[in-house]
Amino acid sequence: MRALTLAVVLASFALCAGCDAVQSVAARAGIAGFEARCETSLPATRIEVVATPVVYTTDRTRSWRELTAMGEDMAPTQRAVGLTTAKLGDTVAVETAGIEDHSTGRVCVRPSVRVELTATPMTVYIGREIAGDHCRDAAALEHEQKHVAVYREELAHIATDVRATLAAAYGNRVLYYKSRAEAKRATDAGISAEIGPLVDRIAGQIKARQREIDSPEEYARVSAVCGGMMRE
Repeated sequence: MRALTLAVVLASFALCAGCDAVQSVAARAGIAGFEARCETSLPATRIEVVATPVVYTTDRTRSWRELTAMGEDMAPTQRAVGLTTAKLGDTVAVETAGIEDHSTGRVCVRPSVRVELTATPMTVYIGREIAGDHCRDAAALEHEQKHVAVYREELAHIATDVRATLAAAYGNRVLYYKSRAEAKRATDAGISAEIGPLVDRIAGQIKARQREIDSPEEYARVSAVCGGMMRE
C-alpha cells in the first residue's frame, strides 16, 4: 500500500557579494564591454543534484481498519495489514556569481544550483493485529519493502533526470537581466519551471508502480501466507 504527497521548497537567490571585485579584475585584464567581462570573468555554472538515502521508521500501533482508511485505491473487500507512506520533496538552493553594470543596472550571472531530493518522512505500518505473530508480521513487512524499494529506485531516476534537464537548460551560459530584482525573479522561476514538471511526473510514476505491486495476485498471495493473514 502507499500514500504520496508532494512538497517543493525553493531557496532565495543571492547575488555575489564580490561582483565589484570580479569586475575590477576583468577591467585590469583589459577586457572591453560588459558582455565580454561577463563571459570571461564569471565562474562556471555548477549543477549538483543529490538523492538523500531512503530510510523509514516502522509503526505497529495502528489497526488494520485505520490502515485501510489511510490507503488509496483500495477495493471495498480489501483490508490493509501493512501500509507505506512517504513524502516526496525537493529542496533547491540557488546561488550566483554576478557582475552588475553600474551605469545601466544590468546584471549578468551564472547560477550555482544544488537540488536535494527526499522521500521523508517515510513510515512502514504493520497492523497491530499481526504485530505479535512472527510469520504474519514478516510477510507483511516483506511486501512493504517492495514499496520502499520503489521510492529508492525512482529517487535515483529523478536525480538523473533533474541533473540532465538543468544541464541542458543552463549549460555554461551567461544569463543577462535588466536588474538584480529581475535576476532573482527570473532565476527562481526558471529553475522551478524546469524541476516542477519532473517531480510531478516521477510522483505519477511512483503511484503507478505502487499500484502494480498491489496487484490482485500479490494481494491474494500475501493474504494466504501463514495460514491466512487475518483471522476473525
